[in-house]
Amino acid sequence: MDRHELDRMFDGLKPGPGREQALLRQLLQEQARRNRPMKQWKSAVLAAVAAVLLVTAAAAAAVPGLSQKLLAYLGVAPEDAHTAQLLAPGAVAVDIVKEDNGATLHVTQVLRDRHCVLVLAELTAPEGTQLYMGEPDPTGWSTMKGLNGTGGMVFPDFLDEDGEKLDVTAYSHWRMVDDEDPWDNRVTLMFTFAPNSAQKAASLWVPARDLAYFDMEKQAVVPVYSGDWSFEVPLPQGEIGWTLKADRAIGELDGADIYLEELYLSPMTLAVSLRREGGIDFGAPIDEENAEENEAMYSRWLSIGNAKQLILTTRDGETIPLEGTSGTIGIEDKILMNRLTQITDPAKFQGGSLTLEWDFTHDSQETGSFTLSLDDLAPAEP
Repeated sequence: MDRHELDRMFDGLKPGPGREQALLRQLLQEQARRNRPMKQWKSAVLAAVAAVLLVTAAAAAAVPGLSQKLLAYLGVAPEDAHTAQLLAPGAVAVDIVKEDNGATLHVTQVLRDRHCVLVLAELTAPEGTQLYMGEPDPTGWSTMKGLNGTGGMVFPDFLDEDGEKLDVTAYSHWRMVDDEDPWDNRVTLMFTFAPNSAQKAASLWVPARDLAYFDMEKQAVVPVYSGDWSFEVPLPQGEIGWTLKADRAIGELDGADIYLEELYLSPMTLAVSLRREGGIDFGAPIDEENAEENEAMYSRWLSIGNAKQLILTTRDGETIPLEGTSGTIGIEDKILMNRLTQITDPAKFQGGSLTLEWDFTHDSQETGSFTLSLDDLAPAEP
């Protein structure tokens, strides 16, 4: 029996949420009502069961280093200690306070895997101030709510142990976490950073300036509160992901061979590293005569991950939905980054598969499909 099967067995035996303390009290009351001593073996069984219930209740109460707001943002229920434990090695609780223009930004939590960093913070303005951030927007533009100033991208810096900037740039922004009272003087914010590089870094410098949001109806950025609360936050050094070194040819695109070099999978992120060999040289001077076709080829290469779909399947045949984001490292290398829509133990995918499909029949006849076995998926080195 492997670890996954053992965990599943214990999950099946574990009482439901809120039942642990009730069962424990019932067991102890039964013992107190008895007029004669229990036989030794019955007492031992009762003590063992009581101990298991106490441990289970304590584990479900909290996981050190992880805030309930962060877990709620990731869709993890408060009583789901097993799922929270999957994230714990990549998390660190912090207590960073920055003040400007009468308002205070309190940074409390960092969670990181190789290709995703989340930083949780709360901005508090003076009493009587209303930090209204607009109506909820189901279209996805709600990401344009936060400490972005003009509502656009922000560019953080990875720093080494000496505070020197590392050569890493990537897509990043603030987003607002659900607010129970949108008219009060507090707003909870999440900074999300999706670096392509797996470089080790000791800390992250995060720009945090001018609270604002994008009003879809007015098609304009609405300033809410001005200030500069930029900060440096330490990064967790634990590893929560699994990897598979593949280096497999997966098909052709516009005369170039496409290779899948590596797959990285954490409980919340899937990153697929691709390499392109042959075909047109995108780094060469532009051929004016064929510029339009060359641009189309380059566009297809950049959007290969979004051309159709990535399908991630566990060894039990369950397909985990993905939310796609994509980034590039260089002209001939690309990382397809996707967020898992539900936090999932990477061990469940060992023996599963990943299928990559692309379809450019709307502007060419380029199609392809490849399925990678995940039998060799294994925990990544920190």
